[in-house]
Amino acid sequence: MSFSSSLGQAAPRAEDHRMLTGHGRFVDDLMPDDALHAVFFRSPVAHATITGLDIEDALAVDGVRAILTWKDLDKAGVEPVSCMAPMHSHDGKRFREPVRHLLAKDTVRFVGDPVALVIAVTEHAARDAVELIGFDYENLDVCVDTGTSADIAFELREGDAERTEEAFSAADHVVSIEVVNNRVVGSPIEPRSLFATYDAAEDRYTLVSQSQGVHFLRNLICKPLGLSKEQVRVVTPDVGGSFAVKLTSYPDQPLMLFAARHVGATVRWTETRGEAMLADVHGRDHVTRGELAFDNNGRILGMKVVTRGNLGAYASPIGPFTSGRGFIKMLGHSYSIPALQVRSIGVYTNTAPTDAYRGAGKPESTYILERLMEKASQELGIERFDLRRRNLIRPEQMPYTSPVGIVYHSGDIPRVFEKALLAADVAGFANRRVESKKAGKLRGLGLCPAMHLGGGNTNETSDIRVGGDGVVTLRTGVQASGQGHETVFMQLVSDRLQIPMENVRVIEGDTNELADGGGTGGSSSLTIAGPTIERAARSLIENARQRAADRLETAPADIDYGDGRFTVVGTDRSIGLFELAQALENDGQPGCAATETFDGDPQAVTVCTYACEVEIDPDTGGMKIVSFTCVDDLGNVLNPGLAYGQIMGGLTQAIGQAVMEHTVYDPSDGQMLSGSLMDYCLPRAADVPAFALNDAGIPAPNNTLGAKGAGEVGANGGCGPVICAILDALRAAGGATDIDMPATPEVVWRALRGEAPARSAVDWSQGSNLIAGNGSAPSEADTAKAEEGVPH
Repeated sequence: MSFSSSLGQAAPRAEDHRMLTGHGRFVDDLMPDDALHAVFFRSPVAHATITGLDIEDALAVDGVRAILTWKDLDKAGVEPVSCMAPMHSHDGKRFREPVRHLLAKDTVRFVGDPVALVIAVTEHAARDAVELIGFDYENLDVCVDTGTSADIAFELREGDAERTEEAFSAADHVVSIEVVNNRVVGSPIEPRSLFATYDAAEDRYTLVSQSQGVHFLRNLICKPLGLSKEQVRVVTPDVGGSFAVKLTSYPDQPLMLFAARHVGATVRWTETRGEAMLADVHGRDHVTRGELAFDNNGRILGMKVVTRGNLGAYASPIGPFTSGRGFIKMLGHSYSIPALQVRSIGVYTNTAPTDAYRGAGKPESTYILERLMEKASQELGIERFDLRRRNLIRPEQMPYTSPVGIVYHSGDIPRVFEKALLAADVAGFANRRVESKKAGKLRGLGLCPAMHLGGGNTNETSDIRVGGDGVVTLRTGVQASGQGHETVFMQLVSDRLQIPMENVRVIEGDTNELADGGGTGGSSSLTIAGPTIERAARSLIENARQRAADRLETAPADIDYGDGRFTVVGTDRSIGLFELAQALENDGQPGCAATETFDGDPQAVTVCTYACEVEIDPDTGGMKIVSFTCVDDLGNVLNPGLAYGQIMGGLTQAIGQAVMEHTVYDPSDGQMLSGSLMDYCLPRAADVPAFALNDAGIPAPNNTLGAKGAGEVGANGGCGPVICAILDALRAAGGATDIDMPATPEVVWRALRGEAPARSAVDWSQGSNLIAGNGSAPSEADTAKAEEGVPH
């Protein structure tokens, strides 16, 4: 029987049977019964000097085994955690980073900052003890506002300032806007949890925790404890969502390793949903001012942008990169912009730290440009979709070098844009607006191009081994958190080895299983791990061809491979892949195996255009998305069901940010006012439309699969069309011409009555004059550290 590949088809997810029947293996499912329970005492105030910490009464609670404070860590020589991606300023001033101890030493900087760790026989005992800890402090000034914080970490400046000034001087029209990119909470369905063990005889630690790559996490958590990577094993089982919340390290991970050694027992911890809201890394939180210069034909001559990104209380491992280079990297996205000047300022506030969150800076920069284009169409009197069309990067400009030096090697942006105009039936919108008006509703349309530049940690390894038991085992360094890696990797190995999918097993998430790996990030699992798996499969066939030739007593050149068998050309003499593996095992010889690392270009340019139509009730401000049309160029799609599931997931998160999600802190004392799902609104099924999905299907030229990333493109491009659609409806009703996210019913209702957004006054001249530091230029090693291994 000839082999039939499932590649390119929506093969059912191999993961779903165990997930849907309750057999998923999540961290909390694997907790040892005899593990001690850990509970944090967290700061109840946003910014204060610690003047006293009394743990005596808490230690007396029955079942309490230990209470750790910074003194225990200091005595053992534990180091603070540090940022892995510092952003040094344009003028050479070094990145300024507050010291972040695993447990607060003398100052707390946000509500939820960990101060002490109680370890007890039961969770109830640990929580009882936490209630008895005495905490004395002296309040310090609190700032939670991104726009007005004077606590500046870095200022980047990129682009050609002189050329940009010349473009603006020659411009016939200049359009400007200020926007807020609201802070959001990742809120994956599975809260973070972990357990840690210490083997005294081997002087070796094991951490079982969620991650987006066990090798990446291991390398981050070793440093504070002064451990070599050989001393630490990290295991990640199934993961219930991440969106980069579980990508980086937190102080609790090395702390639990220390705790396991300190008490001589396994220590477990599972955060509550309230802790997750308070202390998990948050996303977004920018205030941005942008300007576009145009000639009389509506052509963009230049762009100026200054943005202030909120890092929170500390520099999270990748947070500064996200606010700095992550924002800058794709500024301009689908448009040909001859001259650009951008300033990106990172500021600290007394809020939870921010870090990479689905898109990691690119949704923020995409949004400001689409809002500028929407406003420019009104001020220039040029139809808004025609204005965009005039300025799109054309295929003949590829490879295109952006004004900040990023090369887009390929893409047909106009083709995707025009396909979206047709798919969304933009020509028929006027009639649909009339029908909505008859029903007493306001209808609006927004249509925006966007893109994603894929790329991540290229330190990737794939290992494939064939067993005589009929199982091919793939070990890979990436980590699924719901994307469906297991299924698509099974499809890929099945296709390349021409064996049934059910004969393939995928192993992720264990540093003992694979020496090194890059992890998942930057929409790169398929574009980095995929070609590496393919290379390993090719190498395996070539390695096994020699063994098969020996068995069949012929030369390797006379051996053909197909349908899972090695056959002597022109004869019926053959041996199956699994037969060969079994024979080699029986003879005690090395089996059929191959290991390969990544070799190639990790970047893939994913182009999209999204169109959103909304209906608004003018009496209440209530809004409903009545249609959402998507055209995505995902290259060669290996599994359409998985790929478009990623698009819909990213769009759902973008819709959530656009109209409902908002992290709110009290400006007077820094208390989080949206600290539960009673106060923080996540999108539900009823809030999300039935997406109309369309594929442009232009293969990527720079990887062997022709694949492109899908995970973040929906998040990158989703906010713009939603807000532009709402603005379109407001304009038709004579309402306000500006609005901020989230566009809740109250916000829309007020905008319909002409109320402009209430924003804090921002001094956009603030920047390098406020940056503290020694003024020395960053070294080459510092610069390399800032870029090395950053998944986004």
